[in-house]
Amino acid sequence: MPMEYLLGLHRDELPLLESDIRNIDKLRILRAAGMVEVRLPPPDAQQQQAQVLYITGLGCATLRARGARRATAKPPVHWDLEASLD
Repeated sequence: MPMEYLLGLHRDELPLLESDIRNIDKLRILRAAGMVEVRLPPPDAQQQQAQVLYITGLGCATLRARGARRATAKPPVHWDLEASLD
């Protein structure tokens, strides 16, 4: 999925070159959504290679929102504060 790929890009050092056609298709989607800046090869190019330049502000905000959603999905932690008052 493109979002998992975006998370992987966030962990990588950019810029980077991508030559896997499936990942280039994901980059096309992410670019259309405004989440990455990338130099894409023409669809009919003999050698398919894209250069990922950076993740945009929208892409970073989306990753932060996904992380926040995961964090709030955890059950709440209950602390027993009474023991510390002794």
